[in-house]
Amino acid sequence: MHNFNITGLEPAAKELKSASSYAVLAPLDNFVIELALHSINPSLVNDIFIVSQEIESFFDSSFSQALNSAYEKNRVHPFSLSSSTQQYSAQHINKNIIKEISAYKRLNKALVFIHFNTAQINSVDDISLKVIMRDYYTFAQKTGVTLLFLISGPDVANYRFLFRRLNKYLDGLMFVDNDSAVRVLEYDYWRHSRGILASEQFQLSIDNHQLIVQEALNNKNKTLQESGFTDEDEVWLVQNVVPEGTKLPAHYKSLKDNNELFNKGPKVEAATLIFAVTRYTDLALLGKQCFELRKNCGRWIKLVIQNVDGVIRHQDECLLLTLGVNLILYSSSEPSRLLSQVQSIQGFQYTRPLPPSVEHVLKYTENTFSKGYLPFNEFTKQVEIHSDSAVNLGVSGVLVKLELLPRIDPIHPLHLFHIKREGDVFSIAENTVYLYLHACRENDVNNAIKHLFKLTTSDFFAQQNVISDHFYIQQECKQLRRFYTGKNLVDYSKQLAENDSYKFAPDMAKSVIDDLETPEFIDKGRADAKPFTMKLKGSV
Repeated sequence: MHNFNITGLEPAAKELKSASSYAVLAPLDNFVIELALHSINPSLVNDIFIVSQEIESFFDSSFSQALNSAYEKNRVHPFSLSSSTQQYSAQHINKNIIKEISAYKRLNKALVFIHFNTAQINSVDDISLKVIMRDYYTFAQKTGVTLLFLISGPDVANYRFLFRRLNKYLDGLMFVDNDSAVRVLEYDYWRHSRGILASEQFQLSIDNHQLIVQEALNNKNKTLQESGFTDEDEVWLVQNVVPEGTKLPAHYKSLKDNNELFNKGPKVEAATLIFAVTRYTDLALLGKQCFELRKNCGRWIKLVIQNVDGVIRHQDECLLLTLGVNLILYSSSEPSRLLSQVQSIQGFQYTRPLPPSVEHVLKYTENTFSKGYLPFNEFTKQVEIHSDSAVNLGVSGVLVKLELLPRIDPIHPLHLFHIKREGDVFSIAENTVYLYLHACRENDVNNAIKHLFKLTTSDFFAQQNVISDHFYIQQECKQLRRFYTGKNLVDYSKQLAENDSYKFAPDMAKSVIDDLETPEFIDKGRADAKPFTMKLKGSV
């Protein structure tokens, strides 16, 4: 019998019965592929069949060791769906898939992966999909295979409701998503040898290329009840959160700074703590403090960030929310607005999953330190890494395609890109410049390009296309890498050597890290100044 090789997962949730079919849905390809790879047990000798348009992703993943080992023993049979198959109807394609696999021997207790993205099945109506699932159900019952449908794509949530209605032909339905840098398995229902598992959630972390259960969440135990805490109306804030002299309600109490507020945290149960962020605030330290409060003080305490100077960037906001913060306010928030927004979160429990540690979250920010020009093949791989980090942090990222005007030498517009932010990378293939902007919203693309491109883009580029969904960004990178495999693309790294000054330098100047609390320009020394001794000539 097959099962998911995930440490800590309940036996019922692990089980994959023979002569059964299960559906796994996720917004990104790698989510369903990584889970499918965990169903390959090295101790079993059953054959494995894979049907996918992204067949390389199954073998290139960091979780592919068991699959590659089985492939070396001639037990893996991969089938790649080419783009030319899209001209046929979904029913025709699936009938031929069943016909092809049925021709093989040793199907009993074999493991079969059928992977589609939503773009391949979006033209299939409900009736046709029901017929397809019925055909696969008959195939599984007849041959004794364990069948996993892997459905991925940005609009996969819509298919979740549709697949629930197909429970006559599916033995299980699971949704895989990412929340707060934690992989979450949501079981709608799952038939196993002892009955049916329903409405269960499991939080997973990744350790040494292995999924491990972090925490199990049973919906029966998640029923929200009124807190009944005596301090729920209390609000503790840093004194510079509101203008000096502001008259606050009696249950609002101020403290000197963030450290005093952090020390107050363990003494409250459900009160609201409002931290202040200025240009001198160490955001990494504040994030750790919020995470410690959330982890040790429970889910009823309210953590609010007031952005006093307006210096928190999009990625910083997402990082703080991932680490347990309830609400982020801005410098434009007037005292009256602050009171109403604080009131809006009182009485509610924090429900998002917490990551295992702060370091677990910060490692995704470290993946975005590369910036500037990259050779095209390296660029596509780095964009996939950046996009994956963006998903785990909950930030936005966009891939911009800029098509060059005729008779424009590519080196000239490339010289005009001055990348200053970590995570922003660009490259060129033939007549198209590809630019990835990390932690950038789609509606901010034009402003971002104005800051990093010296002249008007219309002087060099005929058109501009923006891809903002992480699924389509990763799909585009895979397709581009396949298309340009074996082709000679010009590498402009040497010609753009002067742009190396914009690349990330991990060694920070000593004066920067001496004291993070020291205001800017406090050092009065002048590095280029030379002491000069003044002497009076003659007697006074």
